[in-house]
Amino acid sequence: MIKLTNIDKYVSTKFSRTFILKGIDLTVQEGDFLTIMGPSGAGKSTLLNILGMLDEPSEGEYLFLDEPVFKFRERKRSELHKNHIGFVFQAYHLIDELTVYENIETPLLYKGVKGNERKSLVADILDRFQMVAKKDLFPEQLSGGQQQLVGVARAIVGRPKLLLADEPTGNLHTEQGLKIMEIFKELNQQGMTIIQVTHSEENARFGKRVVTLVDGALVSDDQVQTV
Repeated sequence: MIKLTNIDKYVSTKFSRTFILKGIDLTVQEGDFLTIMGPSGAGKSTLLNILGMLDEPSEGEYLFLDEPVFKFRERKRSELHKNHIGFVFQAYHLIDELTVYENIETPLLYKGVKGNERKSLVADILDRFQMVAKKDLFPEQLSGGQQQLVGVARAIVGRPKLLLADEPTGNLHTEQGLKIMEIFKELNQQGMTIIQVTHSEENARFGKRVVTLVDGALVSDDQVQTV
């Protein structure tokens, strides 16, 4: 599904070049569940943004479904985001003017899902996340943890082929976090490819592989025992 070859990301000034990512080689098969770990500032979120085509590498090659990403026009990227890629952002990125229900429904509207099916999918996910009572509230009326749950619900409601999650349980208490990871595991078993960034070794154990970044370089790529 994904192949990165010698990916660099750097910031250039007149006299120097500061590397955020250096020489990243990574292959992700369809149906994989990959965890990216490493200390703060290691380049984890930058790598996730490149994988999600929200950022571009300075050098190197990125193949998505055997096609070179750098050749994709904006329309093609937008199509992939709409139909195949789900994001869970660390900063939620909920739409303030929309209710919980409307935020979760948004990706389905973009995909052109018909009304009855939309209602059914949103109702199902609200129930699954135990947020039916909060469906008419706006993001500012929710706690950070509740906003995070809405962000996760919105990312998975359309059943994307690829889910990218940046610290998906960062603001959740233990029980909520465990529930999210169990949902991720179930989705992965149903065929969804998942790439998550996390500091939690507990969360990493739900996946199949752990890659570790240190100072922008990929230093290990290990299989893990699934929970």
